[in-house]
Amino acid sequence: MLKKSLFLLLAFFAILPAWAQEETDDEYEDDEIELNDSLVVDSTSYDEIQMDNFLEDFLHEVGYYFDTANVPAMNSYDGWDMKKIHPYEQKLDSITDSTLLILVEGEDCFFHPPTVGNITSGFGVRRWGRRLKFHYGTDLKLTTGDPVYAVFDGVVRIAQYSKSYGYVVVVRHYNGLETIYAHFSKLLVVPGMSIRAGEPIGLGGSTGRSTGPHLHFEMRYKGVAFNPEKVIDFNTMSLRSDSLYIDKGLYDHIKEVKRINSAQYYKVRGGDTLGHIARRYGTSVRAIQRLNGMKSTRIRAGQMIRVR
Repeated sequence: MLKKSLFLLLAFFAILPAWAQEETDDEYEDDEIELNDSLVVDSTSYDEIQMDNFLEDFLHEVGYYFDTANVPAMNSYDGWDMKKIHPYEQKLDSITDSTLLILVEGEDCFFHPPTVGNITSGFGVRRWGRRLKFHYGTDLKLTTGDPVYAVFDGVVRIAQYSKSYGYVVVVRHYNGLETIYAHFSKLLVVPGMSIRAGEPIGLGGSTGRSTGPHLHFEMRYKGVAFNPEKVIDFNTMSLRSDSLYIDKGLYDHIKEVKRINSAQYYKVRGGDTLGHIARRYGTSVRAIQRLNGMKSTRIRAGQMIRVR
């Protein structure tokens, strides 16, 4: 109990002065996984993450060292990284079998909803202006300062500031899943801390790339996101089942992700016409109109239009 209290105390000292918030439509462009055609996790954006080196040094000074023997689900993962939010390289196009995960079991391993707010934006395709992007989490309504809770028992792998996610916590759970909680105003945990379902891990906010207070909540297995609503009924704030099959059905959104990632866009220049653009990209004016929901052929300089 004393050790845990020390960790909580350290967490409060770990919060640096408020970072300048940057509002943008593309909330998670830097940090979230973009699945390419081979469905391999992109790991090019880790240098965007700002580490709190002061906290890390301080923990070492007081004798805190994480015992890797306590790492959850090591039979499913290759390692334990407390700096990179997305360290995995996992292919899912070759899944042929089903893996059964027991999510909760008895009184020693249970579930707690991350917060009590309604869904404001679900998992799936979003339109940013004329561009389509895939949203890899479920956004839940809250107000700044509301507590956010761990959904299952586990160990905190990440608790830091990220350019996109803001103050973010990643928990790896003993059942094999990892959950991500983003946009906190304040962190209440540190990396390596053991956490039980229902214990607070941060306070809601709007840090990072966010246009207002909310919780961005993700569920991932081996680094690849799937729809949290397949596990949690957010209307009743309860689990849909005590177990989860990891199979192709869980990742039925991947075809849509590939389609979006293969989309091409063009920024209109002065003097351009739809006819010129269509010939340049080997398509037709009608096809471009259909992709962009355009009823006329009028375009303006600076406009972004989808061409494929």
